[in-house]
Amino acid sequence: MRLNIGMRWVGLLAIAGLAAFVGCAERDDTLSDVDTDPPVVSSVTEQDGRVSWDTDEDAECVLLYGPRMGIYDHYGYSVYDGARAHYVDLIDIEPDTYYFRIMATDRAGNSMTTEETSYEVSEVPATENLIYTMVDVGWGDCHFLEFPNGTNVMVDAGWGTIGEHPHAADVDQFLLARGVAAPAGIDYMVGTHAHADHYGYFLGLLPRFPETHFLAPGQCYSSVWDQVEDVLTSPFTMTDSLEEGQTNSNVDFLKWDEEHDVEVKVMSSGAGRFLQSGYSSDAINNDSAVLKITYGEVDIMLGADAEEFAEQRMVKAYGTEMDVEVLKVGHHGNNDASSEEYLTAVSARVGLIPNCLEENPGVFDQQIIDRLRAYGIDYYVSDRAYMNGARDDAPVHGHVSVVTDGESYIVWSWK
Repeated sequence: MRLNIGMRWVGLLAIAGLAAFVGCAERDDTLSDVDTDPPVVSSVTEQDGRVSWDTDEDAECVLLYGPRMGIYDHYGYSVYDGARAHYVDLIDIEPDTYYFRIMATDRAGNSMTTEETSYEVSEVPATENLIYTMVDVGWGDCHFLEFPNGTNVMVDAGWGTIGEHPHAADVDQFLLARGVAAPAGIDYMVGTHAHADHYGYFLGLLPRFPETHFLAPGQCYSSVWDQVEDVLTSPFTMTDSLEEGQTNSNVDFLKWDEEHDVEVKVMSSGAGRFLQSGYSSDAINNDSAVLKITYGEVDIMLGADAEEFAEQRMVKAYGTEMDVEVLKVGHHGNNDASSEEYLTAVSARVGLIPNCLEENPGVFDQQIIDRLRAYGIDYYVSDRAYMNGARDDAPVHGHVSVVTDGESYIVWSWK
């Protein structure tokens, strides 16, 4: 778990007390200077694929790098960020020349970005990585997890061919690019809740991947089971229900990679039934299965469409256990999710948002973007239309992957 030190730090303003001198009408009003100086980055080195540097004050940093001068398509973070000594492992790269810049932000919110530096990376140690990809399916959710032991898990599948904006081909091309082949290439499929922008393409994938294990919330107003039961016909397809509080230590179907001590926990599932509004879209969103995946010191939270109601229940139930490094931002960036209490509890450094301005401009909310910035969360969006205001490089679009060795984690985009 990373230290809870971030861009949301409040600068300290020290006020000296008033001094009254006997027999003298003068008084000494002294205000210390407010910190307006950005951190200074020094001692930047690279060895065996690890870039290290120092800052002259506590700071959070991100390493921008890529194989071409002036173009950075990788963003590197360390769990142990926020102090004065920093490093990032260049995960999932080949020996080559890489170009670097470091962006550092101190407690008072002052930022600086170094000049570009290049290094010839001659040797990259072999690592066992977890790869999490937010697949670009327009306005919809599709997330793919590749575990170090080879287990593949798809959490939601986007619209597929349902609706006005089909994205089945995007999912197929993604699976082809990652070498995922039928009939056994997807070990688990997780339907988080019964909205077609999440479960739609399961209708096309389940017949092609009959050996998968399908998981969905067991208690909810409108079960995902009901939506996909017509294609759950293969005798090889296993099914199980997700219930809040389940972990890989108490149910076998969450043992996705115990060889590498990966922990999986269901933080919420079927909470919509506790709403008083009855059967509604809000209830279905709050039914969402929310998953927390931990690999080494890196935690990932997949929040599906859980709204503030489910968020508050999780904060109350789990408290500091909510703390993660990477957050799939709830409900496509809608303002009915990502409450301040929730963002405080998750204390994330990186947020991923699946959305498409052209397909659904009404869901994405500028208030949430402003809130993510205020909480020091670097956000990455599958739609190029939403540029990350906290970044000084090109906007991200397409598939967004997080690659982690359990200590550092790299964000990069591709299509």
